[in-house]
Amino acid sequence: MVFMALQERLPIKDNHFFLTLIIIVLTTLLGCVGNTPTREVEKKIKPVPNISVVSADSGFNFHQDTLFYHGSRFSGHVFSLNSNGDSLFSGAYLNGKEEGVFKKWYPNGQLVESRVYIDGNKEGFHQGWWENGNKKFEYHFLNAEHHGELKEWDKNGQPYRFFHYIKGYEKGSQKMWWSNGAIRANYVIKNGKRYGLLGLKICSNPYDSVIKK
Repeated sequence: MVFMALQERLPIKDNHFFLTLIIIVLTTLLGCVGNTPTREVEKKIKPVPNISVVSADSGFNFHQDTLFYHGSRFSGHVFSLNSNGDSLFSGAYLNGKEEGVFKKWYPNGQLVESRVYIDGNKEGFHQGWWENGNKKFEYHFLNAEHHGELKEWDKNGQPYRFFHYIKGYEKGSQKMWWSNGAIRANYVIKNGKRYGLLGLKICSNPYDSVIKK
């Protein structure tokens, strides 16, 4: 409708400008869609048997990243509680592999992280928090690889790293900061090449920002 109204106001000799404008806009929109991960490609969580066992049960045993319970691959829910009966951990397994949402809590009741696993692999939206409640990270996974935005913050809420990935590879805008807000790196990945400020090649941050991956 907007394009039609614009065309009615343009003289006939400007029709070429109008058609050019449409092509530019459509090209931009299609380019954005092509570079944006969609949730339609994510796998779906499989149903897990309604069985719950405390994680401290001596019958559990891990072997090569597979959880066994009394010698058989475990299918069900696992949890742990603190001395007050509050949740510290909850998760689920299917045939010994992580399946569904996994959550951890600090002793003060603040959520540590919420992650999704399918067939034992990281999938979908993952997020975490510092003990003071500030956001710590936001990740997106596709087939166990980073896919989409990756964001990390320090304990004080200062951005630490904002990256973009496509199927495990950096692509697009990538930024990092020191804890005082000063830029550490600011570059773009385009056609497999880096352009911009790549950051200082040192082993540690001279400030006090440390992010646990």
